[in-house]
Amino acid sequence: MIPAAFGLAQTNRWIIPPGGVCNDCNAWLGSQVDAPFIHRFDLTLARALGGVAGRNGRIRTIKGRATTAQLDVSIDGHKVRVFASRAEPTEDGGLDIEIRPETRDPPDIVLRTVRALWKMGLGALWHADRELALEPRWDHLRLGALGHPFIGYLLQRPMTVVPIKRVHLDVQLQTDADPGSITFLAGGVILSAPIMPGRPVPASELASAGWEIQSTKDRAREVIHLRLEPDDQDGGA
Repeated sequence: MIPAAFGLAQTNRWIIPPGGVCNDCNAWLGSQVDAPFIHRFDLTLARALGGVAGRNGRIRTIKGRATTAQLDVSIDGHKVRVFASRAEPTEDGGLDIEIRPETRDPPDIVLRTVRALWKMGLGALWHADRELALEPRWDHLRLGALGHPFIGYLLQRPMTVVPIKRVHLDVQLQTDADPGSITFLAGGVILSAPIMPGRPVPASELASAGWEIQSTKDRAREVIHLRLEPDDQDGGA
């Protein structure tokens, strides 16, 4: 349900046993939903900083275009080298970093990410209450995750460098008037998708709370913004 790329210790308990998902659907979800999700640039960076990928002690490299700064970051002994297009100091001694990924996310990464969040949310429901998870009112989530077209929204918090010590998935089910959301947190990446597709989101309220709003019609971003807290930095430009 939650891809094993985030660490087996974190994800083993969420595995849906054989028979819970048909083989064809599982294969399609693995290649078209899970793979693009775990290879999102920000999640790749979060996994590297958390030491989840590459446990051989080597320095992981995050390559960017139009590079003006090389940053050597160490968190809990996991070292990552980041090539950034901009790195400016903050008043508290941290860094605001801009990265233009050398390997871009797929153009439709927002759509694929919402599909991944819906898929994980359904899996969490299945573990909590199988009858609830199979109710027809969630058919739009199943169809959307399996590739049927829809218009939806992805909410994201600005990324701050923190190690991955846990993967958190929160599913809020409420009424049709207040449909709730599925929220995923790993390291400093926080992503959330409303459960109902096409439902307008209170943009001003969300923006004031620090959320960035992206539509499934939006293309992948060319620039990733990252905040490096002062106590987390080891090395510099």
